Amino acid sequence: MLTLRFDFKRLNDRQAFYQALVQQSGGPAGFGDNLDALWDWLTGGMTLPATLYLLHAGPAGESVEFAPVLALLKEAAQQLEGELRLVWQ
Repeated sequence: MLTLRFDFKRLNDRQAFYQALVQQSGGPAGFGDNLDALWDWLTGGMTLPATLYLLHAGPAGESVEFAPVLALLKEAAQQLEGELRLVWQ
């Protein structure tokens, strides 16, 4: 099982999130660094099952910058029916 960790207090922007995702999940060098590429990677490219630990991403830590990413992660986890697990810390 693939395990990824993201500390949203240490990520400056979405670009940093995408880079961390690619590094931790073995993503392609040409990853598109956008929400469409994120969806495609989560639902068809990344090795599953996977668990994503989302540190400091709860309601108090959410920012406008990461809100679309977090919403997409939630939607992908629902669609993948247990193959993608999100752990909020």
